Amino acid sequence: MNNLKEIVDRFNFHIRSYQELKNIKIIDTDQGKYVVKNKTLKQDNLYEYLTSKNFNNIIEKEIYKDYELSPYIEEVSLPKEEKAIELVYLLSLLHNKTTFYREISLDKVKEVYETLTKEVEYLTYYYHDLQDSIEQKVYMAPEEYLLMRNISIIYSSLYYAKENLDKWYEYKNTKKKERVVLLHGRPSMDHLLIGENRCLISWSHAKRDIPIYDFIYFYKHEYLDLEMSTLFDIYQSKFTYTKDELLLFFTIISIPKKIVFTKKHYKDSIEVFKLVKYIEKTRDFILKKDEETKKENNYEFDK
Repeated sequence: MNNLKEIVDRFNFHIRSYQELKNIKIIDTDQGKYVVKNKTLKQDNLYEYLTSKNFNNIIEKEIYKDYELSPYIEEVSLPKEEKAIELVYLLSLLHNKTTFYREISLDKVKEVYETLTKEVEYLTYYYHDLQDSIEQKVYMAPEEYLLMRNISIIYSSLYYAKENLDKWYEYKNTKKKERVVLLHGRPSMDHLLIGENRCLISWSHAKRDIPIYDFIYFYKHEYLDLEMSTLFDIYQSKFTYTKDELLLFFTIISIPKKIVFTKKHYKDSIEVFKLVKYIEKTRDFILKKDEETKKENNYEFDK
C-alpha cells in the first residue's frame, strides 16, 4: 500500500505514526485517526445507495482510484452475546430498508433446486462410501469411531434437507414474485464496529438476492458459541421470512459439510465433533421453530 504520501498531499495531514495490520493501515494524524485500505468495492455507489435508503449504519469513506480512507472508530467492548444482538438488529434494518420485489425466474428456481439436490445426493453417497470404508477396518481411528457413532444423524439431516427442498420447489413454482434485498454477504462480529454508532463494514461481498443468505452465513459461523434460536427470533421480529424463504433457509442450514480426514487424529476428531454439534443444534433449532409455527397456526385457527 504505497499511498501514504498521496494521502498526506491530498489532505494536508501530518502523520504522527501508523500501524499496519492484515489488510489495512491505521494512521494517527494531526486531524485524527484514519483507516486506509486498498479499494475493493466494485460498486462505488454502494454507500450512496445505502444512504438514499436511510441506512446510515456505515462509515463514511473517501474513495479514490486505488484506496479508501475512513475515520478510525474506537470500539466499545461488549460481550459477544450483546454484540450478536446488535448485528442481527442491523441485518434486519438493512433488509427492511432495501427490500424490493421482482418477478420469479423459474429457470433460476430450477437451477437452485438442481444445485442443492446434487449437493445432497453427493454428500449422501460420499458418507455411504466413507462408512463402508471405515466398517471394513479392524481398528478404527478415534475420529472414525466418533463419525460411525453419529452417522445416522448425518443421513437424517440430508434426508430432511432433500424433503424440505422438494417442498420449497413445489411451493416456489406457485408464486409469481419474490422478495429481494441488499445482502451484506459476510455478516460477522468482525464486520460490526460499535462506537458512538453501530456500523457494518467490509461490503466487498454485497449483492442483491433473497434475504436468507446473510443469516445463513452468520448461523454457520457462530452456531457453536451463540444461542441462535433467540437471535433468529430477534431478527424475525423485525424482518419475518415468507414461507418459501423459511423453507429454503431450513434446507440450506440442514445440509452438513463434507468431512475429509487428514490422518491428524486430534484435528480430525475436532472436525467430526463440530459436525455432530452442528447437526444436533440445527435439528433442535428447526424442531423448535416448527413447534412455534404449529402453535401460532393453531392459535389463528382457534380465533
